[in-house]
Amino acid sequence: MSDDIFSKLFELFDQPGPVNWKLGTELARRLAGPPQPVDPWAADELKELARLAERRVGEIAPFPVPPAPDAAPMDPRAWVEANIEPYGPLVEPFAASVAGEGEAAPFLAQMGPAIIGLQAGSLVGSLSAWVAASFEAGLPQARPEVMSLIVSNIEAVEAAGADVRSVRLWAVANEVSFRAVSQLPWIGDRLAALVADYAEASQIDPGKLSGLVLGGADPTDIERSIEGAGGIEGFLVGEEAEAPKAELEAFLGAITGCARLLARRAVGDIAPDFDLIASARDAARPELSDPPAMGVGPVPAEITQLGDRFNQEVERRYGETALAALWAGPSLMPSALELGDPTTWAARALLDGWS
Repeated sequence: MSDDIFSKLFELFDQPGPVNWKLGTELARRLAGPPQPVDPWAADELKELARLAERRVGEIAPFPVPPAPDAAPMDPRAWVEANIEPYGPLVEPFAASVAGEGEAAPFLAQMGPAIIGLQAGSLVGSLSAWVAASFEAGLPQARPEVMSLIVSNIEAVEAAGADVRSVRLWAVANEVSFRAVSQLPWIGDRLAALVADYAEASQIDPGKLSGLVLGGADPTDIERSIEGAGGIEGFLVGEEAEAPKAELEAFLGAITGCARLLARRAVGDIAPDFDLIASARDAARPELSDPPAMGVGPVPAEITQLGDRFNQEVERRYGETALAALWAGPSLMPSALELGDPTTWAARALLDGWS
């Protein structure tokens, strides 16, 4: 039995690349739980509403809204399978944070991909337990393909007085809008630069990490061992990551805020409970999601709310074409300070010659 445990452990850790996706996927699957049946009636309506939302968002968005190849209602386990690797660019840069020299170097070279894989698995697995779709995480994915919607999580949304159809329309409209903003051609490069800055500032102390002892072949046991040692945050050094993290969150808040603004405008007349549902989800967010100790986590509700207000204020002050100009490129994206202070943003933007 002991030989079998060590062979499984070796197999889990002996994976190529900067991220141990095998370990991360195994953990994410365990967190998502076994496959669940999907209500076919709910699935059919979600697919129908997704096409309606694409048409309506496309009519009011200040940029193109590329339709998804398909809308795929699914269970949490299937969502994990479909979404873990598309989040790769958000976790891979942090592999360089786990490095060392001398005698500890071989251990750290092996542990780096495993730790980042565990962070990826923990992120995606925990998200699968509560997000309606990717928009609630607020993290743009590389190469988004089908529109994956978690039926059980949508059906579990609680908002006093809101009917089921309004909740479903709220979910798909937000996902359509979020995908549209996320697929603007310059978003990926800007996001990659901000994640790289954050990752570079997030460093693990090799001396602390080299003393970690892991036991068992179960990814959840490995994660438990890390938590028992004080969690990943116990291995981090310095506070240099706070500023780049704030800038990354501001960028993501501008994206999620714009997506919420577009979704509200697109379907608000046929989903009058839109803001009621959004408020209920924002209020529940702190209980549903915990930020990872290391890496990129879900966008906090208050950041999305700031982004929503920021986008509204830009449009209110500078007219109907303001959002189109704002989203034409990265130079006018608000900083962490400006996201909560549109006046400061406007002073910079106007001085740069935008009108």
